Amino acid sequence: MTDRYYNKGIAPRLALACPQCGAEARFESLYGDLPLPVLLADGEAGPKQSWAGRLSCLGCGLNRTHEVDWPREAFYQLEYRGDTLWAFDRAMMVDLLAWLRAGADREKIRQASPHASWLLRVPKAFLASKAREALVGKIGALLGAS
Repeated sequence: MTDRYYNKGIAPRLALACPQCGAEARFESLYGDLPLPVLLADGEAGPKQSWAGRLSCLGCGLNRTHEVDWPREAFYQLEYRGDTLWAFDRAMMVDLLAWLRAGADREKIRQASPHASWLLRVPKAFLASKAREALVGKIGALLGAS
């Protein structure tokens, strides 16, 4: 997998799996609209990365400050042949599904998506024709269950 898919400029608002009940939880960065992780000056220790934010669970009502472990805590994620495909939220996963399903219109669909730059970052392992077929089914099941 490529680092640019996993760790570069993650959205400040995410759908996470609640650490208490596993339901979909909303996460919002403490740093407004800055992409995560936010680089903070830490006095003598030098800069450090912060993934801090506020977590609110839609299922059990958990509401607390939280440090994200991305992408392990992503609510919208699935495994395919030992690799993880994730999305920031439901809307991004819906865009991934439409993009993977598309044939000749794939580029038009990508350009129309607010996640266009992220669609270009999806690792090639997920784009092979066999992978696409399997992923379309898995994403459909994930979206149907959530």
